[in-house]
Amino acid sequence: MNDNFTELGAITWLWANSNLHKNWTLSLLTTNVIPAIQTKQYVLLRRDNMPVAYCSWAKLSLENEVKYINDVTSLKLEDWQSGNRNWFIDWITPFGDSLRLTKHMRELFADELFRAIRVEENSSHGKITEFHGKSVDPKLASKMFAQYHEDLMSKLSTQNNFIISKDN
Repeated sequence: MNDNFTELGAITWLWANSNLHKNWTLSLLTTNVIPAIQTKQYVLLRRDNMPVAYCSWAKLSLENEVKYINDVTSLKLEDWQSGNRNWFIDWITPFGDSLRLTKHMRELFADELFRAIRVEENSSHGKITEFHGKSVDPKLASKMFAQYHEDLMSKLSTQNNFIISKDN
């Protein structure tokens, strides 16, 4: 348990040093970080014994993926391991270690696909980005992401509060 508190402190310190995360609520930190620690679905990179990068992920069912896309604060502990649709929940690199974290994650999940909701600083809108492990053929990844997208759009189209529009 002490290790969990140490990890939580290190992750919180990274949040506080991230221009994007430092103004987010404590409630969002606990919603995003505590389940990651409890399920051991996170990576914390250090340099000279100091935390420099953090990434957490959830393995969502299609239903929980839809819930997450509609409300990024909606995930409960049981949702984090509910399926095989991989999502990076947090990606925090306030000291310029994003490339190092990218390389680490591509190695760690060499045969897997991930998506993330990326939010730019000073924006309230996010976009879905895609990642694949180092061993995944990019053409295969593209086909698999297309299928994920089709499944997601099909599920979202059944939602009363969600409108899908296509750019012409």
